[in-house]
Amino acid sequence: MNETLCLLSGLRTIHGDFDTRRIPETDLERILQVSLRAPNASNRQSYSVVIVEDAEVMKQLTGYVGSHTLIYCVDFNRLRDTARHLGDELNLRGTPDFVTAAIDASLVAQTAAVAARSLGVDALFTNGIHRGDIERIYRLLDLPRNGCFPLVALVLGYARNEPTHRRGRLDGAGIIHRGTYRPASAEELDEIISRFDDPESRLGVGVPWREKGFAHYLNWFFQVWSNRAPREPGRTQILRALERAGLVEASASEDTESSC
Repeated sequence: MNETLCLLSGLRTIHGDFDTRRIPETDLERILQVSLRAPNASNRQSYSVVIVEDAEVMKQLTGYVGSHTLIYCVDFNRLRDTARHLGDELNLRGTPDFVTAAIDASLVAQTAAVAARSLGVDALFTNGIHRGDIERIYRLLDLPRNGCFPLVALVLGYARNEPTHRRGRLDGAGIIHRGTYRPASAEELDEIISRFDDPESRLGVGVPWREKGFAHYLNWFFQVWSNRAPREPGRTQILRALERAGLVEASASEDTESSC
């Protein structure tokens, strides 16, 4: 493989086990600048990145502490302010624009993680900002309540210990579809279940599911792991935050609530 393919195939996640070393400011700036070259719709860059260096704030945001935590937000405020400065108005289409901006922000975040790894910096993507009270994110970062939504956090730093292995990935039926979508067959689903059961595949999260009385790893995953946090009745706090930000239409939220 060439150098780029080797780098991408070697990506790994450090689950919070970062040491206390700081990323040099020059490297952080390189990561940020390179990541902004990621593609985006109409060159609007309808996102913002908040850089957090305070360890206590990082912990309150995600529960993890690294050298820096980057919070990637869907954000239309810069565009809206620029339009008004020109005497114009930014017309948003609700959910379609939110989805587009979320894709743009995700591309920037992933590019930053790749750039970081090329400099020997490790990373952890986490949706921990959506756990608990999402209002804390707005308070801690002083985010605008309208037109802005914190999408994902990227913790950057250096691994305290070199990981012993990388997590596996599925790469066949149910993942790759050629030409048209094709649901996995019963035989292919059995193969997927078997791969998760095989500890050498590194697809699971490493819990002793057999000792807990489950026939398969995915039995534990669906029955325990996926249900570890109780669902909020009715509309979720995430949906309410999106409504308040003007990033989803009221009709969409009403349909979602009635279908739950």
